[in-house]
Amino acid sequence: GVPPMEAAVAGAHRVALPVVLAVSTTVAAFVPLLFVPGMIGKFLFQIPAIVIIVLAVSVVEALFILPHHLSRLQIVGHQPRTRAGAWIANRRHAMDGALRRFVNGPLDRALRFATTHYGVVIATGVVLFVLTLGVIKGGYVRFIFFPQVEGRYVTATLDLHQGATAEATLAAALEIERAGRAVGEELKDPSGQPLIHAVYITVGLQDRTGPGAAAALNVLQGNKSSVVFELLDPEIRTITSREFEQRWRRKVGMLPQVQKLSFASNVINLGSPVQVQLSARTADGLAQAVQSLQDELRRTEGVFDVRDDRDPGKREVQFRLKPNARSLGVTVDTLSQQVRAAFFGAEALRVQRGRDEVRVYVRLPRSERDALSDLSRYRIRTPAGDYVPLHEVAELETGSSPSTIVREGGRRVTTVLAEVDPAVVTGQLVNARLVAESLPRLQEEVPGLTYTMGGEQREQGKTLPALARNFALSMFCMYALLALAFRSYVQPIIVLAAIPFGLVGATVGHLLLGLNLGLTSIFGIVGLAGIIVNGSLVLIDFTNEELRRGKGPQEAIVAAAKSRFRPILLTAVTTFLGIAPLIVERSIQAQFLIPLAISIGVGVLLGTALLMLLTPALAMWVEDLRHRFGPRSRAVVAE
Repeated sequence: GVPPMEAAVAGAHRVALPVVLAVSTTVAAFVPLLFVPGMIGKFLFQIPAIVIIVLAVSVVEALFILPHHLSRLQIVGHQPRTRAGAWIANRRHAMDGALRRFVNGPLDRALRFATTHYGVVIATGVVLFVLTLGVIKGGYVRFIFFPQVEGRYVTATLDLHQGATAEATLAAALEIERAGRAVGEELKDPSGQPLIHAVYITVGLQDRTGPGAAAALNVLQGNKSSVVFELLDPEIRTITSREFEQRWRRKVGMLPQVQKLSFASNVINLGSPVQVQLSARTADGLAQAVQSLQDELRRTEGVFDVRDDRDPGKREVQFRLKPNARSLGVTVDTLSQQVRAAFFGAEALRVQRGRDEVRVYVRLPRSERDALSDLSRYRIRTPAGDYVPLHEVAELETGSSPSTIVREGGRRVTTVLAEVDPAVVTGQLVNARLVAESLPRLQEEVPGLTYTMGGEQREQGKTLPALARNFALSMFCMYALLALAFRSYVQPIIVLAAIPFGLVGATVGHLLLGLNLGLTSIFGIVGLAGIIVNGSLVLIDFTNEELRRGKGPQEAIVAAAKSRFRPILLTAVTTFLGIAPLIVERSIQAQFLIPLAISIGVGVLLGTALLMLLTPALAMWVEDLRHRFGPRSRAVVAE
């Protein structure tokens, strides 16, 4: 019976406080995501920034623009003028009637059970939360720091020994490329299109900034190469790049001429899942530790591509003078000078050609310097003018020396790296086992051994603690906002108690869809904390309103839950439907966000269903405690 304009204004006044609080708590939940350190924080910064801006604009829309539109609607007594309008109106009335029957029937009985037997409901909620933690801890839903993102490129990087020619490196790269093409023929896409779109081979300049490789400087070295297969778009093909990578790795096998070989198919690579930097007092101790750790990793199921960053360097021949060399007057200097002049060349003269000066070197003909035996037979001139074979005055030993030595704090360091199969084991589990068992045992075997975790583990060590600290601060801000609005210290706790059940919903969503939890899942859960409390916030606000009208605690809680069920349900369902297209999207751009979408979409849907019973049960329990042990109050723990 109220005019539309007055009804719109009154409605806006009535929901202003819960709307502002709901938006404020959601913003407070997303703020921690703005300050995540490291590369991940920079990569995902846009998500919370855009969400916060949209939420701020939505407050203006909800409290100022929407009431104006509603004041012009003629809903009561309006008769549809078309057959389609009449059909829609009939469906709406039928849905409205079904919803009313559900609210006054099953929901009413469930709410009265929850407020009467609140201990059972609260205990059930706690059990569900503990079971969720058990599912994560038990590995039924694994945690992977950054999700495996389906991309278009699969890369193989290979190193031959130092000094290998570009021709030899190209031959090895072509052999690896042939194996990849064979896999492409075996894994033909059902659509009939070729699985392989293009192949790129780089020799000499190893592409470490291209698809599927870690960011690093490009280094011109003839013994390095990369082979990149560009596959069909993920939206078209049914074969995953991960499956192609695994089949390609098995097809290539072990190549004797290749010292290091690794494969990658991730769009973004934060480093190897297992990356341990070792340092020891002596080079022998460090080599022993590196070998032992590699053996340990190779025995671990699901771990492959075990390698280290040691550079064996170029092959070389080392001379050691024999005792009779000094009696002949041969020294290390004279020996090295004569060998260099014979096999590398001695400068004979310089010729001026225009503006350039050309140096002319003289050395042995190629036929006399193309084998190691030529070096052994080479005759050294003594100070007396006699000639003796090189092997009579020096011992020759073949070996190699590293072209680069990495040191930190004056000690040599070597990094051991490995990849993992997420279907078998996660990098987090492997690293935890190394830190708890393998590395302490190595420290006992090798005196002075120290280690540092790197790669994904290092990025995780920077990101997750910072996110936890920021989230704790966010929870405090949410509590302060609610405490100021409700003028109570206990009611905000009831509202925030809904947050753990968002985690329950998010975990169930990942479990049902067969996905692992990851960093973007955590981002979604943090944001979900601000969304899931909105329903609980509205319930408590309307419960206080019913109490002020003179109803008893149980009747007030039940009435508030029944009256707010429709908007709470619509909010949860529309949130899920709005984010559902992202969950089923297959494009590369969406792969990063799918875990986040599952956390928010499924989490808000299941979490809302749980809080519709748990929030009334908690409110009734707290009111019962106050009735027994404290002064009576007409508002649920309002102080």
